[in-house]
Amino acid sequence: MNMAFAAMMGWCGTMWPGWFLWWLIHHGGRPPIPDPEPWWRNLVRGVIGAIGGIGAVTVIGPDFPNPGLVGTGVLAFFGGVFLGSLADSVMAAGRGQIRG
Repeated sequence: MNMAFAAMMGWCGTMWPGWFLWWLIHHGGRPPIPDPEPWWRNLVRGVIGAIGGIGAVTVIGPDFPNPGLVGTGVLAFFGGVFLGSLADSVMAAGRGQIRG
């Protein structure tokens, strides 16, 4: 059950930075309508985020002996943010959108 919760929180972390940063920069308001993306990119991003959530709880979780539900959720969320962002960067590099 703990791993299912970690996967769910990791999946939620994959979409987090984009809309939140837009909201901070533009001081609220409605976010722009995103460009249409193929449905499979969101699915791949979510699965990778779920794996990141489970991985974070499995690897880093033992360092915290009793994190509770909130601690597990936060750890899995940011594990999903990390791996989801990494997956976005790899997909963008594959499309040639990253210029160095």
